[in-house]
Amino acid sequence: MSEQAYKQPPITEAVIEIRFATPNDDATIAKASGDFKSHYPQEDAATNVAIQLYLPTGMEIKTMAQTLEKKGRRRSSMDQTQLVLLWPDNFVISQLAPYPGWDAFFERFRRDWEIWKRGIGYKKISRIGVRYINRIDIPLSGPLLEYERFLNIYAYLPESLGPVSSYAVQAQLPLQEIGCKLTLSSGLVPSPVLRHVSFVFDQDIAKEETPPQNDDEIYNLLNEIRVKKNIVFETCVTDEARRLFNP
Repeated sequence: MSEQAYKQPPITEAVIEIRFATPNDDATIAKASGDFKSHYPQEDAATNVAIQLYLPTGMEIKTMAQTLEKKGRRRSSMDQTQLVLLWPDNFVISQLAPYPGWDAFFERFRRDWEIWKRGIGYKKISRIGVRYINRIDIPLSGPLLEYERFLNIYAYLPESLGPVSSYAVQAQLPLQEIGCKLTLSSGLVPSPVLRHVSFVFDQDIAKEETPPQNDDEIYNLLNEIRVKKNIVFETCVTDEARRLFNP
């Protein structure tokens, strides 16, 4: 299936991530950040905090928590729509709306990947992922919106419980033909558009088992993911939603 050429694609963010088997130290990340200055003049420190809970089994119930803090660098273009995030264990490029199309996004990844490799050198890759976050803004015409008219992914509940006013669902499934895993999320989100209701449609496609290590295979995989991403999207939206993307 070819890519739909929508006049107003609902993509709010596109991401390509390369994750590594071993982390880089702070000095290496700082040096790499400087290599991207000409393309991303704005720099900010980035911190990611995660809390892990441990619930041991046994007679004595005692919950243990561990806080994990990861520091990196975030660089952005002057208009802040193009970003590169440099973490100890992963390299990420992001494109915020307006999305320029796959060709431009993919070429930017190739350029930045070359810059990263020149500064860092070879590191074993443990995961390659592509994520697309879409926000579908639907005009509100009544007290409740039948979101099933726009999306083919939704929560199923018995009719006796009445209409659904909000929902959030997530599913994971294998994409065996390209050796990847798809994490699909959808739900109601606050709408930034007056008198509209907004739904998020989030695809994360990743290869974690034996990801490619050389450039040609990485680029081939990314293009395969892009094709599959489009197929999944077109399967999960309806013609009524497509009319919103081509007003």
